[in-house]
Amino acid sequence: MFTLLWRKMRNTKWMVLCLFIGFLLAAGMMSTIPIYMDASLQRMLIKDMEQYQIDNNKYPGLYSVTKTLQITADTNAQQATIDDVVSKSDSRINAIGIASENSKTTLIDDCLYIVNGERNGSELSTRLKLIGMTDSLDHMKLVRGELPSKTSVDGVYEGLASEDALKTLGINMGNTYKIVSLAAGVEPYYVKITGVYEQKTDNDSYWAETLDSYLNAIFVDYDMVRNDLMPAGRFNAVNIARRYSLGYHTLDMNRISAVTAELEKDDAFYKEAGYAHEFNVADIIGNYTERAEKLTRILWILQIPAMVMLAFYLFMVSQLNVDRERNEIAVFKSRGASSWQIFGMYAAESGILGIVTLVVAPFIGLVLCQFLGVSNGFLEFVNRTGIAAKITGISIIYALLAVVVFFLTTMIPIIPASKLTIVQYKQSRTKVVKMSLWEKCGVDIVLLAVSFGFLYFYTTNITNSIAEGTFEATGELDPLLFIFSTLMILGFGLLFIRIYPYLLRLVYYVLRPFWTPSQYMAITTVCRSQGGKERFLMLFLVMTFSFGLFSANTARAINNNISDRIYYENGADVVMTEYSLSTSEEGGSSAYVETDFSRYEALDGVEIATKVLVNDNVKLRIANKNVADLTLMAIEPDKFAQTAWFRNDLLPIHWWNYCNALVESRSGVIISRGLAEKSNVSQGDIISFKWGGNDSLDTTVMAIVDYWPGLNPNECDFAVMNYNYVRARTELEPYQIWLKMKDGATSEALYKSIEESMLPLESVKDSSQMLISEKTDPSLQGMNGALTLGFIIIMVMTIIGFLIYWILSIKGRTLQFGILRAMGVSFGEIIGILGYEQLLVSGVSIICAFIIGGVTSDLFVPLFQYMYNVNEQIPPYRVAAMQADYIKMYILIAIMLLGGFAILGAIIRKININKALKLGED
Repeated sequence: MFTLLWRKMRNTKWMVLCLFIGFLLAAGMMSTIPIYMDASLQRMLIKDMEQYQIDNNKYPGLYSVTKTLQITADTNAQQATIDDVVSKSDSRINAIGIASENSKTTLIDDCLYIVNGERNGSELSTRLKLIGMTDSLDHMKLVRGELPSKTSVDGVYEGLASEDALKTLGINMGNTYKIVSLAAGVEPYYVKITGVYEQKTDNDSYWAETLDSYLNAIFVDYDMVRNDLMPAGRFNAVNIARRYSLGYHTLDMNRISAVTAELEKDDAFYKEAGYAHEFNVADIIGNYTERAEKLTRILWILQIPAMVMLAFYLFMVSQLNVDRERNEIAVFKSRGASSWQIFGMYAAESGILGIVTLVVAPFIGLVLCQFLGVSNGFLEFVNRTGIAAKITGISIIYALLAVVVFFLTTMIPIIPASKLTIVQYKQSRTKVVKMSLWEKCGVDIVLLAVSFGFLYFYTTNITNSIAEGTFEATGELDPLLFIFSTLMILGFGLLFIRIYPYLLRLVYYVLRPFWTPSQYMAITTVCRSQGGKERFLMLFLVMTFSFGLFSANTARAINNNISDRIYYENGADVVMTEYSLSTSEEGGSSAYVETDFSRYEALDGVEIATKVLVNDNVKLRIANKNVADLTLMAIEPDKFAQTAWFRNDLLPIHWWNYCNALVESRSGVIISRGLAEKSNVSQGDIISFKWGGNDSLDTTVMAIVDYWPGLNPNECDFAVMNYNYVRARTELEPYQIWLKMKDGATSEALYKSIEESMLPLESVKDSSQMLISEKTDPSLQGMNGALTLGFIIIMVMTIIGFLIYWILSIKGRTLQFGILRAMGVSFGEIIGILGYEQLLVSGVSIICAFIIGGVTSDLFVPLFQYMYNVNEQIPPYRVAAMQADYIKMYILIAIMLLGGFAILGAIIRKININKALKLGED
């Protein structure tokens, strides 16, 4: 059987290779979920920990357990407590499961005084800490002197001190000092300072608590403390501490839930033991449980289309492979082979591929994760340091799950084929199947009905919730949208291949008098085979390209709206605020001093700079009465129009026209719709504004708008005026500086230029950096990477599936093409026949796919806005496909079709006419 299996795989090596590619892509994609989740969250955790260290000046991985004893505690009790602290804390660290870079036990007796001088016959002393710390010498650098002895020398103990400690204690290296304990009955003893130490390396996590804690400390050997000083009653372990420097860099984020669960047990555990413990970043790590679950859900959701298409691809390849070998399978069956034996041979083939895949797939997942890590948008990659991904045990389990699922998928076509004898197989070929089972059951109609029903109830439910004020945004992608959009694409695809034969026959009869021989041959071939493999290929092409288009539109909409929100909120590429410089005037008042504005225009990379006055404390006055509070923005219309960022679909006409109105009427004002409705003001009305010590400023309402750059209508009512008009009639006030950057300008160059110019800036809002920060969030980066990866894999499968089908189709029609060539049909005419067939099968399917993908995108992509609170989405969510995405798909289609033509042409050119005719005679 194994010999037969080997020969079978060798004879169908290209089909086996295609199956193997499908297995690798499926298992590789599945294994990316835990690998990417672990690596991306690990990167975020490291950033959060580093920020914690900057903000708090503490090593974030410090885990400490402490116990304070009374000075009266006996030595045996102290020794037992030390052992218990070490034992219990070690057990908790093992349970938590975060590897420790360093661990140490610290014993401190701070009830001591060191005699460091004499005055008028009386001893002078300073409070001292005598410390025994495990492994301390391994992390100390001896600056001068020599290492202390680990035992007493002539009754004198030896120790080390830092330079700061020498100054604090008023002692010198090389001298011996008398130590006096506050404990009753303890005789004085002596300690010699043999050397001066400092921290061995600056980044040593061993000293996570910092050396500031030891400014009045002398370090002696830990074992000497436990075996000599404590038994002699000279050392009272008043403070016992067990500290660990946990290596959060190596935390497996796939275990984050288990780690968090263990950390939550610490409080109760140490409270019962009577110990104090501290792990300041436990809350930070705890937050990552929710992040990990969210990211895993997102990656699972986004891989639904790709996984469906991979299953479809593997099923198609397996089906084509079985169809080629149905005759051999039937012969085996007729010669006594059981269905189980036939099934077992194919299962062994897929099993071998599965085993090899299981070994290779995690490494493929590792490579694919690098694509996810450098994604900056849909089909966009940047030169960014990749994520530090590594293969985990969970990734192997995911790969195994994929192998099992897709193994079963490839076995489905074998089951019916393994039951037919040669006679039954020949009989089945003569049967005309007028309608498939799915057509009889109306699966396409059911899928569309379910999809549209979901769409109706989903939108109705959300609309009602928003109207009632009960809607709560989750901030996550809804998996139902991907599931039902997939069902809708499948339903439309099935409906298309149901009605296409009838449309094709209609075209055939209407245009029959005009067909050329090549066209006639092509259309009759396609019409006669509409119950066969062409329909499967058409469905495959419709689904792959529809999914690709839907993925492109989904990613583009979400990314564009995040970018729109950031740029609208800031108003421009860069927004700067200066420190307010003022000069004192008579009467104690002060006046704002304007700096040289030309310095901002001269900054590196700046194309245009403009002044924008924003005042949040302005009153609207009508008939000498304060009517409303508002935010006033005063702009330089011409420069502002060139500098500010604004979406053109937010106002009835292009927003530059509103800026032009402020140029034509310098005393005019543009107000928000909320302010107009609240104050009952209409276009053309004369209103006044009042703020500070200025006189009321009369102005005419030129326009009423819903949105304006940098102003959120949900947060404030606003008015926009001409800056020069406001400046001429009011006191000079601090203003913002809005910058438009040149194409290709970098933030790094801008910041360097600001530093060199020594500008007195209080704040800088850089929209590009804020967008980068958003896009490096694991959830958004994972979404972009997963959609991009899914799209690329779907396109690869499409090309492979396309070529497989047409190559097998040509090889199956060798006799037909040989006869046509023998009858005098030219090579060009045969290529023409294939071209028309491709147009009728592949071309029509791709056109239909674009229509289905576009319709599905229009129906489902707008629903992703409900990830967020709709009322807070400024500017409103917009679905806008980018031409670049379509161009990329057109290029892939062109490559696929031209490559297919080239390969098919090469195959036909090699057809041996005599051999083909001999085949017909046989």
